[in-house]
Parts: sequence; C-alpha cells; structure tokens
Amino acid sequence: MIGPHSAGAATAAGFDGDALTALGARLLADGSAEKQGDWIVLGPEVCTIRIPDVTPELTLNSAEVQATFRRDLWVPSLAYLQDSPETTETLRERGLSLRDFQEEGISADELREVGIDPDALAEHKTRPLCVSGGGPALIEELVESRGLSQDQSFHMAMEFFAAGLSDGKITFFSDSLLATPPGFMLTVPACWTPEEQAAITRSHAILEQHFGRFVRARGAETSCDTTNEVSDALMGRDAHLLWTQLAGREPENAWIGFEVFLIALGAGWFEGASATEKGRPRPPLCRL
Repeated sequence: MIGPHSAGAATAAGFDGDALTALGARLLADGSAEKQGDWIVLGPEVCTIRIPDVTPELTLNSAEVQATFRRDLWVPSLAYLQDSPETTETLRERGLSLRDFQEEGISADELREVGIDPDALAEHKTRPLCVSGGGPALIEELVESRGLSQDQSFHMAMEFFAAGLSDGKITFFSDSLLATPPGFMLTVPACWTPEEQAAITRSHAILEQHFGRFVRARGAETSCDTTNEVSDALMGRDAHLLWTQLAGREPENAWIGFEVFLIALGAGWFEGASATEKGRPRPPLCRL
C-alpha cells in the first residue's frame, strides 16, 4: 500500500519520499495498482504482501510481560465442582493435584464436601509458565508499572502480540474452533507435547507462506465499512476454506485467522484503534 503517510515514513526511514509518490503514480498509470480512497493498492505482479515487520518495545523478558504469564492449568472453583459432572477421576486425568487446589485457597476438607477425594488426586507437577494473560492483563500491568495511559498501553501490548505471533514465539493455537485456547501461549517445547509442537511449527509455516495470498483474497471480497466485517472475513468459515485451499490441507490451527487479525491490529492496519475504539480497517484487509 502507498497511503497518506507513506512518503513521510519513507523519508524518515532514509528513502526518497518523492520517488515513492512517483512510483505510485506510475503504477496507477500502467494498471499495476488501484486507487482506493486515499490508498494506492499495489497489485500482486509488483508487490508481495508479507507478514508485517512489527518492532515492539516490549519483549518476552519485559517485567510487565513476565508478570502476566501463568501455568496452562485451570483449577475449578468449589461452586463449579458442586454443580458440575467433574469427578475425582476426571480431575486426575487433567493432572490436577491437591496442591493445585490448595494454592487457590481450597482445602482437602472442602473438596470432600463436594464429592472429590483429595487423596486420590494426581501427584503435583511443577508446570512452566506458558500462558499469557492476554491484552487486558498486559495493558493493566503497563498502566500500573509505567504510568502510561490506557491507549498507550493498548498500542504497546498489541505491537508485542503482533510481533510474537509474526515470529512464531507465541501462538493462539487449538485444533478446534469449539476449544478456545487458554490464551497466547509460548511455543517453547516445555509447553507442548512433541506432536503439538510439530503441529504449531507447521501451522506457522503455513501462515508465513500464504499470508499475502490470504490477505489479498479476503480483502478483495470485504468492505472496509466496519471492523466486524473484516474480522468475519479473516476468521469465518470462508476464511477456513481458503486456508485449506491455499495450503492443500485443513489448517491444524483452527484459530489461524485470529492470529492474522491480531497481527494486522498490531501493525496499524486498523486506523484509530485504541483501548476503547475498534478502529477503521484499511486496505489490504478490505476494499474502500
């Protein structure tokens, strides 16, 4: 895309902004580009869309990021256990131990009162901190630790997640749309089985290889009127079918479209997005 701020950005990066403007005009003249509002959309014969190169201020080692990570383990409350079909055996199968409940303030006697045998629960295993608390948790940490505004924290957090998804250091992975991932998870081997790790690696390779073709195909059929239209285009059934067509197989990550959405958000492809505003999507995600 060549847009309203492209010439200034090119000049700031050490390029010739006037030459970029002239390039846009030439490509429009020879039919290699299309004018959409204030944007010049370059055609596939002259431009290959790649995953945006987002450089975040935060890293995985930033204190605020580290503070949001937790174990990939959900410990049900007493109220949930009271009315749920969970049994001692089902809790054991999920690897829950008495210590896990005690760390949540639930005693052995309280478990017995809801029909769970605490002595029969699995042995405690120390699990790595694999799951990020997500955008809201990171925004809250940034506001409290750095004194930033909600909007400043929002942009910093979105850039972090976009960069992490782009370079494959984190993922939002599940093999079923009916099973929502527990959050953004580290892709380190300690957090996954070897089979899951292999599936994540294959999924990210598909994301990198077909990102541009996916964005162009969905953008060509989608209006920029609302963010909801674009999110549906990136994450709906048609998007899933397109991934299957592009990759020659059904995507192992049923949430790969959500990763595209977050990358685009962190890269600034939704103009005016903030902690309280969805922003306005722009090409190449959609057509004006």
